[in-house]
Amino acid sequence: MLSWSTRCRARFATAAFLGLLSAAVTVCAGPSAQHVARAGPVEAEFRGCGSAGWCRFWIEPQHPSEQSLYRVRPDGVLRMPDDAAISIAVRDRLNALFANMIHQNKRIVLHDLRELNDGTFAATVTVNSEDVASDPILLELRQKHSSTR
Repeated sequence: MLSWSTRCRARFATAAFLGLLSAAVTVCAGPSAQHVARAGPVEAEFRGCGSAGWCRFWIEPQHPSEQSLYRVRPDGVLRMPDDAAISIAVRDRLNALFANMIHQNKRIVLHDLRELNDGTFAATVTVNSEDVASDPILLELRQKHSSTR
C-alpha cells in the first residue's frame, strides 16, 4: 500500500496535469478565424505587394489569437493573374507608392476591411486621406488594360 504522502503527490500531479489540459483547451477555444474583418478605419504598416494584386499590411491585432499580417487587395486597383505583365506593373507601382509614403512618414489607413472568398481581404486604402486607387499611373494602367480587351 502507498504511503499517505505518495498518494497526495500522485493526486496533486494528476490535478496539475488535468489543469494543464483544460488550460490548453481554453486557449484553443478562441475564434476560429485567424483574421477578423474590421468595419472602421484601421491604421496599417505596409509590408510589400505581390503581382497577384494584393499588398501585405501589418495591423495590430484586436485579439491575441488573431494574426497581424493581412493580404489586402486595394479597392479600385486592377486585379489580374500574377503572371500577366500588367499585374507586374501594378505591383511595382504599388510598391513604389507605399515605399515612398513610408519614407515620408505618411499615415496608411484601411477602410471597410473585409474578407474575400480566396482568403485575402479587400479595403479602400488611403494615405493621408487620399485613396491610393486615384494614383494617375494606376488609373493609366487600368485604362490600358480595359482598352486591350
